[in-house]
Amino acid sequence: MSRHASVKAAFREQVLGLYFDHKLKPSEKSVLMTLATFLGADGLYPSHEAIARACRYSVRTVIRALERGYELGLIERTHRRKRVEGRWVRTSNTYRLLIKAADQVRAAGKHMARAIFRGVRVLSDRMTQKASRDISIEEKRLLSGRRYPEPHGPSQLSPGEWVEIIKSWETT
Repeated sequence: MSRHASVKAAFREQVLGLYFDHKLKPSEKSVLMTLATFLGADGLYPSHEAIARACRYSVRTVIRALERGYELGLIERTHRRKRVEGRWVRTSNTYRLLIKAADQVRAAGKHMARAIFRGVRVLSDRMTQKASRDISIEEKRLLSGRRYPEPHGPSQLSPGEWVEIIKSWETT
């Protein structure tokens, strides 16, 4: 099984799981499953119209289903542009199917941040990409073993008190 086939299979399995858990509507499931069929060796960048034709839904339904996919962290979008006669023109988006849980959480958080600040014109895709790059740098620093973050700020308990608390867990 090729790498792309395994990614498609894993993605479809996740979409079906969410559908059976009633977190996706039938139209959203259909659109996301159709999106996976466009994955090829050279990438994944179908237009909204191409997806709509393939799954026989309207373009607006496709956009809503893709928004739900971004919200759940199933897919990640990158805007594409090309230079035509001296000016930049937007083309279809590039999509990435997300299989790993860490990638899904990061993408869902990035989408949520964009949705929260949607009314603010200052926040751009470039800024959110920089924020996600900073998050990944911070993760690498934290996972390097130099320093472990504490969940709620510095602890007020001594190490002996923590040992007693942990021992009490074993007895209950």
